[in-house]
Amino acid sequence: MSSSDRRLMFRGQPVRLVLLAGLLTVAGCGDDGPPGGSAGSGNPTTEPVLFADANRDLGVDFSHDAGRTGRYFMPEMVPPGVALFDFDRDGDLDLYLVNSGALDDRGQPAPDADVTNRLYRQNPDGQFEDVSAASGLADAGYGMGVAVGDINNDGYPDLYLGNFGPDRLFLNKRDGTFADITATAGIDNSSWTTSVALADFDRDGWLDLYVTNYVDYRADTKCPDNSGRPDYCGPHVFHGQPDRLYRNLGVASTGDDGSPGPRFADVSATAGISRQGGPGLGVVCADFDDDGWPDIYVANDHAANFLWINAGDGTFREEAFFRGGALSAQGRPQASMGIACGDIDGNGRIDLLLTHLEGENNALYLGIDDTGFRESSHQAGLAMPSLGFTGFGTQFLDLDNDGDLDLLVANGRVRRVTRKIESSPDESVPDFWKIYAERNHVFLNDGTGHFSQCENPNDPLLRRVEVSRGLATGDLDNDGDLDVVIGNTAGPVRVYRNQAAGDRHWLIVRAVLPDRGGRMALGARVKVTAGGTTGLRLVQPASSYLSSSDPRVHFGLGDVDRVTSIEVDWPDGTREVFSGGDADRIVTVSKGAGQEPAQ
Repeated sequence: MSSSDRRLMFRGQPVRLVLLAGLLTVAGCGDDGPPGGSAGSGNPTTEPVLFADANRDLGVDFSHDAGRTGRYFMPEMVPPGVALFDFDRDGDLDLYLVNSGALDDRGQPAPDADVTNRLYRQNPDGQFEDVSAASGLADAGYGMGVAVGDINNDGYPDLYLGNFGPDRLFLNKRDGTFADITATAGIDNSSWTTSVALADFDRDGWLDLYVTNYVDYRADTKCPDNSGRPDYCGPHVFHGQPDRLYRNLGVASTGDDGSPGPRFADVSATAGISRQGGPGLGVVCADFDDDGWPDIYVANDHAANFLWINAGDGTFREEAFFRGGALSAQGRPQASMGIACGDIDGNGRIDLLLTHLEGENNALYLGIDDTGFRESSHQAGLAMPSLGFTGFGTQFLDLDNDGDLDLLVANGRVRRVTRKIESSPDESVPDFWKIYAERNHVFLNDGTGHFSQCENPNDPLLRRVEVSRGLATGDLDNDGDLDVVIGNTAGPVRVYRNQAAGDRHWLIVRAVLPDRGGRMALGARVKVTAGGTTGLRLVQPASSYLSSSDPRVHFGLGDVDRVTSIEVDWPDGTREVFSGGDADRIVTVSKGAGQEPAQ
């Protein structure tokens, strides 16, 4: 059977190809268009709406505070991140939103007890309740990014906050509250932190921390634009900072009361991470060279990206240049911000999408084999539509449940607009920030790794023009399609409910480690075979930009209503196969409960 035949079977019968082409037409999705222009061609009155506003229905009313404007302090325009995670383990996703607040006249954080991060708990009726104050997570630091993972193997997700200023590590106490264990856990990072990822780098069963640091910002540095007007500085006028790698030492007695808690050791120097600094913004951990050990990819802003290859002995080698993931197709460093990670062309390799500054197209690094990547943004139809935009949060996801990974990009400028724009900023955008507002992008995959841009003025996610940054995805209502949360600088968070999946089938997989408290198996690779085709997903919530998504993995199945098998490559290097069954359900697969794959 040819690959094209298998792809059609994944969606159903061969006539499905005609239906898919029709969907792309009415959805206003077209080929690679002019720079920054529209690639769609549908009639706005007949195009379906892919997303619906959900803030009011769900009771989410958070708005990000970027502080006093007009001084052009660089940290103002970087956040905020967002996180989706089930902190109380009741089976549905909760929401954590990062806030920032004021900077003093020296450009340093000025904490305000009234400007804090917010935790929203999802109740059984689907409504979200603000439980920030009672939870202990109402942190007043100048927030940037957030990462989620179970650091003490008790089955409950914990939370790391990356700040402009000292970071914070919070332990889930399993009673709806969190404790700040930053000092006792051995975390000491006062650099400007952006994105953070958790992975078991040494495969000892405990999640370690990779902390991405940005630049050595100095508020007295001024960066006027070409007309002499004040504007925000770029990272190239500062020095990039080394990142931090914290090894999880397991649970030990900490604090004056001798209570047990996780402890970390800073192994950045011995691991080789700190020997190279960079203006890091995004990070994702995955096994890029197929040796069974998690590697680290870092998106650097105005500098070559990093790819830290895990040697399996506690050390890492930086090999982005040699593996084709450091520079643009023209061999130049770019302003990399966010990272989307997934297999977009069905070849079983991990691909990466890097969002970039206006004037630089977003870069698509296709995973070719275990030696590295090939930049393929033009061939995939993703280069020209992104050229006039500044991208931040991004995610590969199966938006319409047809079996392949589509693409979302959250956009927002970091410098004044210098060209005429067709769309007007949303009414929620404060006057100062209107010149930085941009619309977001949705691209649908045709199943081969070629994308078509979607536009619909009636779709709230595509219509709104805001200063968007963090982006997280997850199934908020457990109905089998992926919803979207976008964090906006100096504006309201946006929660969008998916309307695109229709009646297509799906499967959501929870991969857990029973011998590690039942925690999610971050770093696992899950393959689902259905209808003769196999799809690959990573259990890795840390990607995008400053954000953390649903750790469960989602597979759209098109017209296929039964799953043949589920195969899991566990973080410790072992592999198991589990039986399939009916589609349209959430399945938990536990390490040790499957079968060894047939040789």
